[in-house]
Amino acid sequence: MTPHIDQARTRRILHAIDGELTGAAFEEVIDPSTAEAFELYPVATADELDRAVGAARKAQPGWAALGWDARAQCLEQLADAIDAQTDWLATLHTMEQGMPFSQSLLYVSVAARRIRAMARYRIADRILIDAQDRRVTERWHPLGVIAAIAPWNGPLLLGMMKVVTALICGNTIVLKPSELTPLSTLEIGRLGLDLFPAGVFNVVGGGRETGAAMAAHPGFDKISFTGSTATGLAIARASAQFLRPMTLELGGNDAAILLPDGSADALVAAAAGTGFHNNGQFCAAVKRIYAPASMVDEVAGKLAALANGFVLGNGFEPGVTMGPIQNRAQFDKVRAFVADAKAVGGCAVAGGATLDRPGYFMQPTVFTQLTDGHRLVDEEQFGPVIPIVSYDDVDTVISRINAGPYGLTGSIWTADLDHGEAIAARIAVGSAAINRHAAFDAVVPFPLIKQSGMGIDYAEEGLKGTMRMQVMTTTLPPPDIEGAA
Repeated sequence: MTPHIDQARTRRILHAIDGELTGAAFEEVIDPSTAEAFELYPVATADELDRAVGAARKAQPGWAALGWDARAQCLEQLADAIDAQTDWLATLHTMEQGMPFSQSLLYVSVAARRIRAMARYRIADRILIDAQDRRVTERWHPLGVIAAIAPWNGPLLLGMMKVVTALICGNTIVLKPSELTPLSTLEIGRLGLDLFPAGVFNVVGGGRETGAAMAAHPGFDKISFTGSTATGLAIARASAQFLRPMTLELGGNDAAILLPDGSADALVAAAAGTGFHNNGQFCAAVKRIYAPASMVDEVAGKLAALANGFVLGNGFEPGVTMGPIQNRAQFDKVRAFVADAKAVGGCAVAGGATLDRPGYFMQPTVFTQLTDGHRLVDEEQFGPVIPIVSYDDVDTVISRINAGPYGLTGSIWTADLDHGEAIAARIAVGSAAINRHAAFDAVVPFPLIKQSGMGIDYAEEGLKGTMRMQVMTTTLPPPDIEGAA
């Protein structure tokens, strides 16, 4: 049963701009488990966006001057505030995003932990040359004001990673959550009002128009976006006129390759854990499995058994392990993938149907009898549907993967680790793994290549993406020869 939201609290879910709560225009937020509106969120006007950018620019020099330790302390306090409001934030997260409440609790806790992990970094100056006549130093400075646009699949967690990456390095930020899942992030903006100087941490609501306005706004020094490849390309075009850096984390069609000596059990556990978790709405989920022809039936049977074990329903219902797809457009897209796979001869060995109830519920689905060239294999479905593709020659599989437009992640499953690493090195992806999939960690860089994006997220390399390098050369006085004598 969906809990009643305390209206006295939701009235505080507004924009957080320049240390104040504000909001004039509102639109509906849809609960994906019912397909009905349950709350309103604020939509930033052009004036409100300008105010947020101006406040961030005004606050940035003072925030940078505080130094690493003082900024880290503020971010630690934000993590503490998130932990203190875990239940409330998870409630909002489940109602707007759809995932089971227990999983929302985990996402909120992980967001706080990753804020703390990233806040421990320090980007230090480095002496490149220390010679008798000169000293050359590599120095790092914050870029300034960061525009961050977070996605709907993991709004709170992914949004907070953008926040800590920008703020710890001395930048200020204007963060826009997706209009489909705005509430939990806007609520964190409210929590930050008493923790940061005014103008440092701004959160605005809004839809595509607001995102487009941010991409075209001259007041930002960098754009950080997570979402679809199509939207990322539009943002890149709008922002290119300013020649400013961008980090774009976009789509993926991540493949898991099972080698003949690999463990089918380990692979299917990872495939279910990423490809069905959160309805497969995870950029680095297993999107397709390549299995030797002799192992396809084994893999399909084991993955189908796991798929059939999920309990679908409202995220607040006891025992539910999978909620709805987050929005109607994505629901329709996934249904179209399933219909197309059936039409071209694909065999659904598990799932393949929607639930006859309100909301956007799709059964976890496993397909066989599909090959490269079919839509479900070639494109990113971003839903709980996994095709298993038979192969005879792994070199052909590698060629097919590398010929595709995406390059986010991939995995190899084998008992021969050296061979697995050799195969992984040949796949054009930013992050490859052997005997695991989607090995995310805040302290491990996440490179973005091809149409899966540009730049690097996380770890020291991700932080440097919000900074600019300056090389300083100092001519040193010649030694005092006479004095030395």
